[in-house]
Amino acid sequence: MKKRLFTKMTGTVCLLLTIALVALTACNSSENGVRHTETQITSAEPTAIYGELTIATLSFMGTDPFLENAAQRFEALNENVTVNISLYDNWQTYAQIINTALMSGGGEDIIGISTLQWQRLADAGRLLDLNNKLVFAPGEFYQNVLDTFLYNGGRYVVPLAFSMGAFHATEALAPELKPQVLTLENLVAVSNAHQGQGQETLLFLTGSGLGGTPLSIAEMFFELEFHNFVDLAGRTANVDNESFIALLEAVYSIADNIRWAQPGEEALFMEEFIHSPAMALNGVFDYSNLILAANTDGGSLVNATQGFVINANSQNPALAAAFLQFLLSEEIQSSPELFQTPVNMAAAVTRSHATLESVRAYSQYTGFTAGFDLDNNITIFNQLASRATTIGITDSMIRDFVRAEMERFFNGEVTAQQAASNLQIRLTTYLNE
Repeated sequence: MKKRLFTKMTGTVCLLLTIALVALTACNSSENGVRHTETQITSAEPTAIYGELTIATLSFMGTDPFLENAAQRFEALNENVTVNISLYDNWQTYAQIINTALMSGGGEDIIGISTLQWQRLADAGRLLDLNNKLVFAPGEFYQNVLDTFLYNGGRYVVPLAFSMGAFHATEALAPELKPQVLTLENLVAVSNAHQGQGQETLLFLTGSGLGGTPLSIAEMFFELEFHNFVDLAGRTANVDNESFIALLEAVYSIADNIRWAQPGEEALFMEEFIHSPAMALNGVFDYSNLILAANTDGGSLVNATQGFVINANSQNPALAAAFLQFLLSEEIQSSPELFQTPVNMAAAVTRSHATLESVRAYSQYTGFTAGFDLDNNITIFNQLASRATTIGITDSMIRDFVRAEMERFFNGEVTAQQAASNLQIRLTTYLNE
């Protein structure tokens, strides 16, 4: 076997994952959005495809089936190419090794951005601008999702798949919330309107991926406003202020309504929204009652999985770009191993139909009904996805700082003012290291 896969086990991390079957979106000209041919992919700058390609990424499972299978298929199409993949299972070690390598002029050709502060690396000239290296044909991708990762005009990150933060409303509550997106201010207003009404009380129930606790809700709305709290390029934090304090106090004010729902109670289910007729915990439902969490600008949150950059020091930048273009192709994006919603729209349709057939096969467990309207879900998802304009935090150190101080506040250990002051110090120190 030509492909050499080697894994760096840098920690003993055990992770149990419940992976939802994923994907769907706009219909295409092919039957069910499926094309059955596989073609050799080249980059936007045609060149001979040969050489050795190295990739580094984080994987808590010790394997990355999507990336490994894609590498094997790429090698099969290009006999003069060898792909070597380094997998890391500890995010702190990964971030340290990758940052050190890139800043010293080394590192793999392609690098997964998971846990990395890639903006700082881009500012330092360590990442390749892919604006003229990749081709995004009009209408083939969730272009706004791709463009959300533009940074100072440069396209450094290629997200392969994404999810959005959303709430799934029960039938009686949905008409009250639609068609608006749900900002934190809206959320508090609706919660207050329903308090003390017994079985009409507004509740939040743990959903797919994000959970439903005061902490998880506060984290999501912090990420939605992240651009107002942290300036990564300027290396400054702005959390010791009324805006951050108001966020904490707003979520705290509705904390009593955040609990498991009882039968007959109206609820909002907090979701990590992926484009699929089957959600991990909630079975099959249509998207008519989905409301996106939004920031004050009306934009919703995009969390990318399998986001990659190319090392500016790569000895094979054209080959690296060709491989990323290959990862964006319909054939590869349709792979069931790719978690969450593919950025390739035709692949999302393919995955959606495959998922629906799987749900039908296990209808006794999924609660599937024959009247499920997949095409309607496709239309609704595309409308919702067009609002995805804000990227989540990729730097795990920043995420941990935010979570730690918020958790102390919700546990009653510190006031909102103290949490803001503590977080300001921690972020400022970290950003200026």
